Amino acid sequence: MTPTKSPASTRTLTVCVASVGGLLFGYGTGVIAGALPLVTADYGPSSWSQGAAVSAALLGAALTAPSSGRLADRFGRLPVIGAAAAVYAVGTLASAAATGAGSLLAGRFLVGLSLGATSFAVPLYISEIAPPARRGALVTLNQLMITLGLLLSYVVAYALEPAGAWRWMLGAGIAPALLLLTGMFLVPESPDWLRSRGHDARAALAAARLGLKTGDGPAPAAVRRGTGLRGACGLAGRRWVALGLAIAILVHLTGLNTAIYYAPTILAAGGLTSAGGIVGSILVGVCNVAATVITVLFLDRWGRRPLMIGGLVVMALTAVAISTAELLGHEGAATALLLCLFITAGAVGPAAVFWVYIAEIYPSEARGALMSLATAAHWAADFVVATTFLPLVQHLSLAGTFALYAAITGASALALARHMPETRGKPLMAAARPTPAYLTE
Repeated sequence: MTPTKSPASTRTLTVCVASVGGLLFGYGTGVIAGALPLVTADYGPSSWSQGAAVSAALLGAALTAPSSGRLADRFGRLPVIGAAAAVYAVGTLASAAATGAGSLLAGRFLVGLSLGATSFAVPLYISEIAPPARRGALVTLNQLMITLGLLLSYVVAYALEPAGAWRWMLGAGIAPALLLLTGMFLVPESPDWLRSRGHDARAALAAARLGLKTGDGPAPAAVRRGTGLRGACGLAGRRWVALGLAIAILVHLTGLNTAIYYAPTILAAGGLTSAGGIVGSILVGVCNVAATVITVLFLDRWGRRPLMIGGLVVMALTAVAISTAELLGHEGAATALLLCLFITAGAVGPAAVFWVYIAEIYPSEARGALMSLATAAHWAADFVVATTFLPLVQHLSLAGTFALYAAITGASALALARHMPETRGKPLMAAARPTPAYLTE
């Protein structure tokens, strides 16, 4: 059997289908921002309960991510992505049919279980089918789809908010889930994974379909056997495991995703109405998409390190500006513009760089286990920050909360300036050594 499509068209189709997982993720995490004020009006939950409604999905994601690595290594990348899409569809329907706060949390938790798998498996899959020179751009397409999913959730919320139709807001997420599930039958499995399991003939065929070069001969024994978490940490080395975990956590300690989840709430605190807050969120979403497009175009040209550190610096300065604006009592428009700049800097820097970077710093034998570990830490941090945001605002005020985020973000930028190496353009297999030599340069 020989490939019937050109490698370029097959690779384009494959990346586009896989990136629907990003759309799924963006809509699933962003839609609660528009639905939350309406859910609160119906059920009147406390600030902690509102935080739980936002973070239930994040808790599910944090719990699924560690096991998804082992499942992806055992059964393949595509089965994990397809199963996650199916679970997402079930969770979406359960959320839309919720009869109270408890059932809503259960539905959102199911959604989170699927997001933990897709957020890890999709970037991993794309990184393994992408040529080294274009890996950054292609993996970042997943982040672009996440921002498009967020923007779509804001637009849907704006359209349905006058009718109070939060159930339809949540239920609309089933469309990308079904699209992703269908697409999994149209694309090839990762050649890297096939080779690691000893399926050399299928790996060669998949690589030919995608226009990728593949090594000659059987996969190394260590790859064929697979690597547990302890062995993976030993292969990568403590420094690189710690670096991946640190970046995974600090992305959320900056307050980036919290600003996205609670954008209408933040803007309402700045003086905008509920509808005005959603309009402001749409503006934020547009800026997020535009910034990610820039990242797709320039990540492979500018490198991971400058975008990460530069994005963190701008975020820290903008967080200080938001805090100052709140203290001075400026109107909601000023907060909206600053929030837009804050999220734009995050989209160009940490949000996009993180997923590419953790696919590049780990040895091939350890990549699945350590990417899933970093993803688990990523969503655990997101869960904690999202859950504590509203209580922090109550105790510290919005100005105090963003001042705290500014301090953490600034300190993170300084730390990474010292410890974060560049990985732009490096072949993935170059990392298949206990201590990657190119990372010590």
